[in-house]
Amino acid sequence: MALTGLTHGLLMTDPSPTVAFAPPDPSFDRKFGWIAFGLLLLVILGSTYLHHFQPRILKVPDNTDIASWTHPAFEHTVIYERLTEGERAKLLAEGVPLGDNLLFQFFVMDLFTILLGWICFQHARKYFGFWMASCFLIGSFVFTGLEESMWILLGRFIPQNTSSPLGEPVYGTYWFTKGTLWFLETPITACIGWFYLAYSCVLVAGKVFPKMGLPGRATVGGLIAMGIDLWMDPVATSPGLMLMNWVWAKGDVLLILGIPHTNFIGWFLLIFLFAIFWENLPRFEERWGRAKATLAFYGIIFVTEIAILIFFIIWMAILGNLFASMGIDQAVTIPQSW
Repeated sequence: MALTGLTHGLLMTDPSPTVAFAPPDPSFDRKFGWIAFGLLLLVILGSTYLHHFQPRILKVPDNTDIASWTHPAFEHTVIYERLTEGERAKLLAEGVPLGDNLLFQFFVMDLFTILLGWICFQHARKYFGFWMASCFLIGSFVFTGLEESMWILLGRFIPQNTSSPLGEPVYGTYWFTKGTLWFLETPITACIGWFYLAYSCVLVAGKVFPKMGLPGRATVGGLIAMGIDLWMDPVATSPGLMLMNWVWAKGDVLLILGIPHTNFIGWFLLIFLFAIFWENLPRFEERWGRAKATLAFYGIIFVTEIAILIFFIIWMAILGNLFASMGIDQAVTIPQSW
């Protein structure tokens, strides 16, 4: 099988018709599509049911009763420190601001996100075939949804009242406050949004640097995505705008624009690694065949999820101990006014 497409830059919008990047296999692709998308749909439906109708099972925080929050409690969140006394009282009385016509807003948000994802999927399918496009969509969807959900659920269920290296209590991690359809404890808007942002970023990287090697293009794609997230998350979580799309606990030793710095590192790592894994799919197929290549791809993703989790635990300990050795006894915020 020809692999020259790998040298043309990730996701070239006008690849040579002679390049056999991922030739179709109708029999396998049809089975793969039904099984993969079917399983994903079942997980989404099950997760959505648990989140909305059985919230006690996963200890979903109640948006209408902030005083009931645990792991973390309201006073143990970063958002608490950024609010005035009046804003805190308003939140405690009214709950997380969700706006009018709540169900309609969430429905439109989900629909718009799905539409953008569908457009990107059709582009990938046109140039790289159903299998490659599906692996990118489902792989990136699960990659981000699983990583987010692991952190969220660990924060809810692991023993609490531990301390960060700076001695500050840690009472959980974070969670999303808004969403209609869910993948585990991550709204699908975040999962699909990560797909179309990842696809767009690596597409741009491949077009701007078509002669750059794969690690370089993956790095550029990850940096573009991290740059987008750098301005997007502070807006989406701004206490001044009262959006609060997600809430996180105290404990991170370094905050950038009010957001834990690990969030931005995570965006870069996920897109950088995913781009490399995805573009190597043709090599996997050549070596093992399409079925085993698919299993290897998703297996690598799962192992990487665990590795990233362990990396961040070690990273936070190292950084916190470094700050403590420098006499820094509280979280560093950049800029200080945040």
